[in-house]
Amino acid sequence: MKQKDIYLNEKKVGKVYVADNFFLRLRGLIGRNPEEVGALLIQPCSQIHTFMMSAPIDVVYLDKSGRVLKIEQNIPPSRCQKSVKHAKAVVEFPAFQTEKLHIKTEDCLTFN
Repeated sequence: MKQKDIYLNEKKVGKVYVADNFFLRLRGLIGRNPEEVGALLIQPCSQIHTFMMSAPIDVVYLDKSGRVLKIEQNIPPSRCQKSVKHAKAVVEFPAFQTEKLHIKTEDCLTFN
């Protein structure tokens, strides 16, 4: 999987793996420990599930420009979340990482 830097409002906050084809998006974090992976960018994507996952995650939904549309924290395994209107990408983080990074709705996430 490709890896990029993740920027929050133009400040580098870490690394993100990129799932940008059918098979990588299909697998996502299944069979992986979110704490070990860190962040996973899934694009295109507007809806996620946590079936077959081993740990809870935080999810950030982004529009086409990287603006944060919605944040869902501590989603447990075996859930299916509703689609988010206008979302073009999703970033999955380990549980409570969005709180630690102080990510808020209307922030901008970019990847380089």
